[in-house]
Amino acid sequence: MTQPKEDNVAELVVHNLQGARGDRVLFSDLSFRLRPAEFLHITGPNGSGKTTLLRIVCGLLSPERGEIRWRGRDIRKVPTQYRMESTYVGHRDGLKAELTALENLDIAARLYGGGINHSLDDCIRVLGLRQCQDLMVAQLSAGQRRRLALGRLLVKNAILWILDEPFTAIDDQGRDVVEAHLISHLEQGGMVVLTSHQPVSHPRLRECCITVSL
Repeated sequence: MTQPKEDNVAELVVHNLQGARGDRVLFSDLSFRLRPAEFLHITGPNGSGKTTLLRIVCGLLSPERGEIRWRGRDIRKVPTQYRMESTYVGHRDGLKAELTALENLDIAARLYGGGINHSLDDCIRVLGLRQCQDLMVAQLSAGQRRRLALGRLLVKNAILWILDEPFTAIDDQGRDVVEAHLISHLEQGGMVVLTSHQPVSHPRLRECCITVSL
Protein backbone atom coordinates (compact mmCIF):
# COMPACT_ATOMS: atom_id res chain seq x y z
CA MET A 1 0.00 0.00 0.00
CA THR A 2 1.29 3.46 -0.88
CA GLN A 3 2.02 5.53 2.20
CA PRO A 4 0.60 9.09 2.29
CA LYS A 5 3.09 11.86 1.72
CA GLU A 6 4.07 13.76 4.87
CA ASP A 7 2.65 17.03 3.56
CA ASN A 8 -0.78 15.35 3.06
CA VAL A 9 -1.08 14.39 6.72
CA ALA A 10 -2.97 16.88 8.90
CA GLU A 11 -0.40 17.26 11.63
CA LEU A 12 0.72 20.28 13.65
CA VAL A 13 4.33 20.20 14.83
CA VAL A 14 5.82 22.86 17.11
CA HIS A 15 9.58 22.58 17.59
CA ASN A 16 11.82 24.47 20.04
CA LEU A 17 9.49 27.47 20.13
CA GLN A 18 10.40 30.61 22.06
CA GLY A 19 7.98 33.47 22.59
CA ALA A 20 8.47 36.87 24.17
CA ARG A 21 6.58 39.99 25.11
CA GLY A 22 8.88 42.95 24.64
CA ASP A 23 12.21 42.05 26.25
CA ARG A 24 10.69 39.36 28.46
CA VAL A 25 10.93 35.74 27.37
CA LEU A 26 7.65 34.00 28.20
CA PHE A 27 8.51 30.45 27.19
CA SER A 28 11.32 28.67 25.39
CA ASP A 29 12.26 25.23 24.04
CA LEU A 30 8.58 24.38 23.69
CA SER A 31 7.80 21.40 21.47
CA PHE A 32 4.69 19.32 20.82
CA ARG A 33 3.00 17.34 18.08
CA LEU A 34 -0.75 17.24 17.44
CA ARG A 35 -2.47 14.71 15.21
CA PRO A 36 -6.09 14.21 14.08
CA ALA A 37 -8.53 13.45 16.92
CA GLU A 38 -6.12 14.93 19.50
CA PHE A 39 -6.76 17.79 21.88
CA LEU A 40 -3.99 20.00 23.28
CA HIS A 41 -4.79 21.78 26.56
CA ILE A 42 -2.42 24.67 27.36
CA THR A 43 -2.36 25.70 31.01
CA GLY A 44 -0.49 28.27 33.07
CA PRO A 45 -1.03 31.32 35.27
CA ASN A 46 -1.95 34.76 33.93
CA GLY A 47 0.99 36.31 32.15
CA SER A 48 2.69 33.00 31.39
CA GLY A 49 2.27 33.46 27.63
CA LYS A 50 -0.74 31.32 26.74
CA THR A 51 -2.31 33.91 24.44
CA THR A 52 1.06 34.76 22.92
CA LEU A 53 1.61 31.09 22.18
CA LEU A 54 -1.76 30.76 20.45
CA ARG A 55 -1.14 33.87 18.36
CA ILE A 56 2.21 32.45 17.28
CA VAL A 57 0.63 29.09 16.43
CA CYS A 58 -1.98 30.97 14.37
CA GLY A 59 0.72 32.82 12.47
CA LEU A 60 -0.38 36.21 13.82
CA LEU A 61 2.91 36.68 15.69
CA SER A 62 6.42 35.53 14.86
CA PRO A 63 8.34 33.41 17.37
CA GLU A 64 11.69 34.54 18.70
CA ARG A 65 12.99 31.11 17.80
CA GLY A 66 11.67 27.78 16.62
CA GLU A 67 9.39 26.43 13.94
CA ILE A 68 5.74 25.55 13.37
CA ARG A 69 4.92 23.01 10.68
CA TRP A 70 1.55 22.09 9.18
CA ARG A 71 1.30 19.02 6.97
CA GLY A 72 5.08 18.81 7.07
CA ARG A 73 5.74 22.38 5.91
CA ASP A 74 6.60 25.61 7.69
CA ILE A 75 3.36 27.58 8.10
CA ARG A 76 5.10 30.67 6.68
CA LYS A 77 5.45 28.82 3.37
CA VAL A 78 1.80 27.74 3.18
CA PRO A 79 -0.04 30.70 4.76
CA THR A 80 -3.18 30.48 2.61
CA GLN A 81 -3.64 26.75 3.10
CA TYR A 82 -2.99 27.06 6.84
CA ARG A 83 -5.53 29.88 7.23
CA MET A 84 -8.14 27.92 5.29
CA GLU A 85 -7.65 24.77 7.36
CA SER A 86 -7.58 26.43 10.78
CA THR A 87 -9.85 28.69 12.81
CA TYR A 88 -8.79 30.95 15.67
CA VAL A 89 -11.19 32.33 18.28
CA GLY A 90 -9.38 34.66 20.67
CA HIS A 91 -10.31 35.70 24.19
CA ARG A 92 -11.93 38.79 22.68
CA ASP A 93 -15.16 37.97 20.92
CA GLY A 94 -14.41 39.92 17.73
CA LEU A 95 -18.08 40.72 17.07
CA LYS A 96 -19.72 43.81 15.54
CA ALA A 97 -21.86 45.30 18.33
CA GLU A 98 -24.10 47.22 15.92
CA LEU A 99 -25.08 44.07 13.99
CA THR A 100 -27.39 41.24 15.01
CA ALA A 101 -26.23 37.80 16.08
CA LEU A 102 -27.34 36.34 12.75
CA GLU A 103 -25.64 39.11 10.76
CA ASN A 104 -22.36 38.49 12.58
CA LEU A 105 -22.43 34.81 11.68
CA ASP A 106 -23.35 35.66 8.10
CA ILE A 107 -20.31 37.94 7.79
CA ALA A 108 -18.06 35.21 9.18
CA ALA A 109 -19.43 32.69 6.68
CA ARG A 110 -18.87 35.08 3.78
CA LEU A 111 -15.29 35.77 4.87
CA TYR A 112 -14.55 32.05 4.74
CA GLY A 113 -15.21 32.08 1.02
CA GLY A 114 -17.60 29.19 0.63
CA GLY A 115 -16.02 26.71 3.03
CA ILE A 116 -19.14 26.65 5.17
CA ASN A 117 -19.71 23.61 7.38
CA HIS A 118 -23.23 24.27 8.72
CA SER A 119 -26.11 26.53 7.69
CA LEU A 120 -26.58 29.73 9.67
CA ASP A 121 -29.94 28.50 10.96
CA ASP A 122 -28.35 25.31 12.23
CA CYS A 123 -25.59 27.26 13.94
CA ILE A 124 -28.00 29.59 15.71
CA ARG A 125 -30.10 26.63 16.84
CA VAL A 126 -27.28 24.49 18.23
CA LEU A 127 -25.71 27.51 19.94
CA GLY A 128 -28.98 28.07 21.80
CA LEU A 129 -29.33 31.59 20.41
CA ARG A 130 -32.56 31.25 18.43
CA GLN A 131 -34.44 33.58 20.77
CA CYS A 132 -31.91 36.38 20.31
CA GLN A 133 -30.75 35.91 16.73
CA ASP A 134 -32.25 39.27 15.68
CA LEU A 135 -30.92 41.23 18.66
CA MET A 136 -27.96 43.54 18.30
CA VAL A 137 -24.81 42.06 19.79
CA ALA A 138 -24.65 45.04 22.15
CA GLN A 139 -27.87 43.71 23.73
CA LEU A 140 -26.54 40.22 24.36
CA SER A 141 -25.13 38.97 27.65
CA ALA A 142 -21.42 38.17 27.93
CA GLY A 143 -22.20 34.46 27.78
CA GLN A 144 -24.37 34.83 24.68
CA ARG A 145 -21.64 36.84 22.96
CA ARG A 146 -19.11 34.15 23.77
CA ARG A 147 -21.32 31.43 22.33
CA LEU A 148 -21.82 33.53 19.20
CA ALA A 149 -18.08 34.06 18.80
CA LEU A 150 -17.53 30.30 19.06
CA GLY A 151 -20.19 29.86 16.38
CA ARG A 152 -17.49 30.77 13.87
CA LEU A 153 -16.16 27.25 14.42
CA LEU A 154 -19.37 25.85 13.00
CA VAL A 155 -19.59 27.93 9.83
CA LYS A 156 -16.05 27.11 8.71
CA ASN A 157 -15.00 23.63 7.67
CA ALA A 158 -11.59 23.79 9.40
CA ILE A 159 -9.56 20.86 10.67
CA LEU A 160 -7.65 22.76 13.35
CA TRP A 161 -9.46 24.78 16.01
CA ILE A 162 -7.33 27.19 18.07
CA LEU A 163 -9.26 28.59 21.05
CA ASP A 164 -8.27 31.07 23.75
CA GLU A 165 -10.33 30.59 26.95
CA PRO A 166 -13.50 29.43 25.18
CA PHE A 167 -15.37 28.80 28.44
CA THR A 168 -15.02 32.36 29.75
CA ALA A 169 -18.36 33.95 30.78
CA ILE A 170 -20.53 30.99 29.78
CA ASP A 171 -22.74 29.04 32.19
CA ASP A 172 -22.87 25.27 32.69
CA GLN A 173 -25.35 24.83 29.85
CA GLY A 174 -23.11 26.84 27.53
CA ARG A 175 -20.09 24.78 28.56
CA ASP A 176 -22.02 21.60 27.75
CA VAL A 177 -22.78 22.99 24.27
CA VAL A 178 -19.13 23.90 23.64
CA GLU A 179 -17.82 20.56 24.93
CA ALA A 180 -20.30 18.67 22.73
CA HIS A 181 -18.95 20.44 19.65
CA LEU A 182 -15.35 19.84 20.69
CA ILE A 183 -16.07 16.13 21.09
CA SER A 184 -17.91 15.94 17.75
CA HIS A 185 -15.04 17.73 16.00
CA LEU A 186 -12.45 15.35 17.48
CA GLU A 187 -14.52 12.28 16.64
CA GLN A 188 -14.58 13.44 13.01
CA GLY A 189 -10.79 13.62 12.97
CA GLY A 190 -10.46 17.28 13.87
CA MET A 191 -7.80 18.80 16.09
CA VAL A 192 -8.08 21.31 18.94
CA VAL A 193 -5.57 23.60 20.66
CA LEU A 194 -7.16 25.28 23.66
CA THR A 195 -6.17 27.41 26.64
CA SER A 196 -8.28 27.35 29.78
CA HIS A 197 -7.83 28.00 33.48
CA GLN A 198 -10.43 25.32 34.09
CA PRO A 199 -9.38 21.63 34.16
CA VAL A 200 -10.56 19.23 31.48
CA SER A 201 -13.35 17.33 33.20
CA HIS A 202 -15.32 15.61 30.44
CA PRO A 203 -14.22 11.94 30.21
CA ARG A 204 -14.27 11.91 26.39
CA LEU A 205 -12.03 14.97 26.19
CA ARG A 206 -9.66 13.58 28.81
CA GLU A 207 -9.18 10.46 26.66
CA CYS A 208 -7.53 12.42 23.83
CA CYS A 209 -6.02 15.27 25.87
CA ILE A 210 -2.37 16.32 25.76
CA THR A 211 -1.45 18.93 28.40
CA VAL A 212 1.27 21.57 28.01
CA SER A 213 1.99 23.81 31.01
CA LEU A 214 3.72 27.17 30.65
